[in-house]
Amino acid sequence: MNINKTLHRSFGLLAGVCFLLLLFANPTLAQFRSTISGYVFGPGRRPVSEAHLELRTDFNSVIGRTRTSSSGQFTFMGVPNGRFSVTVLALGTNFEEQSKGVEIAGVGARGQAIPENVQIDFYLQPRKSPESTATNKVVFAQEVPVEARKLYDNAISDLETKRTALGVTGLKRAIELFPTYFLASERLGIEQLLQEQYEDAAKSFRTALSVNQRCFPCWHGVTYASFALEKWSDVIETAPRALELEQNSVSTLAMLGIAQRAVKKYEDAEKSLLKAKKFDGVKTPDIYWNLALLYAYNLKKYQEAADALELYLQANPAIPDPTKIKELIKRLRENRPPSD
Repeated sequence: MNINKTLHRSFGLLAGVCFLLLLFANPTLAQFRSTISGYVFGPGRRPVSEAHLELRTDFNSVIGRTRTSSSGQFTFMGVPNGRFSVTVLALGTNFEEQSKGVEIAGVGARGQAIPENVQIDFYLQPRKSPESTATNKVVFAQEVPVEARKLYDNAISDLETKRTALGVTGLKRAIELFPTYFLASERLGIEQLLQEQYEDAAKSFRTALSVNQRCFPCWHGVTYASFALEKWSDVIETAPRALELEQNSVSTLAMLGIAQRAVKKYEDAEKSLLKAKKFDGVKTPDIYWNLALLYAYNLKKYQEAADALELYLQANPAIPDPTKIKELIKRLRENRPPSD
């Protein structure tokens, strides 16, 4: 709940934990590429088509993007050995974002190099905002010139049929004709995020927010863009605005907590990540990974760090060999720092 080209890379203190996860890396296995595939379902096990997915490395660099087919199926091919996360992006939908960890060792029972075919499925849940007030659900209405609306409708049709370049061009033309076009600016921001045009996405979302400030996807989107650009102060400024509209947004709380940790606001980071944990239901490994880093390196709470790593393993059952993490948990249970 992708859930960002920065999740671990920006923290220079990964040596104690992350090196344990990198022991699987072996240059001699590079030629053997694996496949990650699966399905994305919504409520009632209905396939979700046209869902956007990202494949990210352990250092949160995007190495692959895809969309689900009409049957909800997705595939990432040519995946090297290592630890990855697959995220179903919630942008522009009413579903919660969801992430799952995958580790590919590419080693057979006799130690020979082999490609793997990893299967993971996602079961998306609708966003839950039980504490939202009625005012948060007001539908925004805007009078739009006929020609601008026509351009927008055509652009949406293009995007739905995977003619992305035409769709984005159509959105921009609609905005040129009607600069305060809320729906066009919001959707343009979403498409720019998906293309990693983070600066442009932030501008588009802020244009939309200048017209309608009660837009959760806009506040979430501008926070996401700032997070990807490592603009931690901006994340800390905009994330609370998103949380005013959806207090239980796991991905927003996680981004806020990681940003607060990056600027050394450790107590605030703990509060945000614990809230994310509360609403997550042990589904998003990165929340527990970052809690473990916070507790182990910054707050020196080794028992809590061990607890977080145990939840990390629970949220990330695809790890083929959790032995190294379990050894680290044992070390922390003995009140010893993660590295000497």
